[in-house]
Amino acid sequence: MSSTQTTLLIGAAILLFWAVGAYNRLVGLRNVMRTAFGQLEAQLRRRHELIPALAEAARASPDATDVDADVLDAAVAARHQAHAALDLARAHPGAAGPTVSLAMAEQVLSDACRRLQQLIDGDATLRAGPSVQAVRDELLGAEGRLGFARQMFNDAVVEYNAAVKQFPTRVLSSLFGFPEAAALPPPAEGGPRPN
Repeated sequence: MSSTQTTLLIGAAILLFWAVGAYNRLVGLRNVMRTAFGQLEAQLRRRHELIPALAEAARASPDATDVDADVLDAAVAARHQAHAALDLARAHPGAAGPTVSLAMAEQVLSDACRRLQQLIDGDATLRAGPSVQAVRDELLGAEGRLGFARQMFNDAVVEYNAAVKQFPTRVLSSLFGFPEAAALPPPAEGGPRPN
C-alpha cells in the first residue's frame, strides 16, 4: 500500500468518524428537544385541565346567576382548541406548522383566560369563593411551571437549530432529515394573575 493510499484511507476514516459523531450529536440534540417538549406538554395539559375546573367553580358559585356564561363557555372552547393543537404538536415536536398552530391556540386560550379572570375579579363574592380561589392559585402555579418548561423547550430548540445550521453539519442535517425546529413563544398578555 502506497503512502497516498494510506493518506486517503486515514482521511476517509477521519471523515467517517466525524460524520458518525456529528450525526449522533444531531440525534442527541433532537432527543433533548423532544424530551423538553414532553415536559412542556405535561405543563400545558395541566393548564388545560384547570381551565374547565375554574369555569365550573365559577358556575357553582352561590352568585352563579350573575356569571357571564359566554365568557365561561369561550374559555372552555379555547381550552379544547388548544388541547387539539397540542395533540398535533406532540406528534411533531418542533415542526413549524404544528408549533405555530399551538402558539396561536395558546394565545386564544390566554385571551379567554384573561377575560375569565376579569370576570372573576369584577365579582367580589365570586373572587372570594374558596373553590374559585383554590383553582386560581393552582392555575397560577401551573402558569409558572409552564413558563419554565416553555423556556427549557425553546433553549433546546435554539441549541438544536444551531447544530443543524452549522457547516459542515448542515450537509449531514440535510442528507439525513434534520429540519430546523420552531420555538414556542409565550402568549402575549393573559393568563391568571396573582390577587
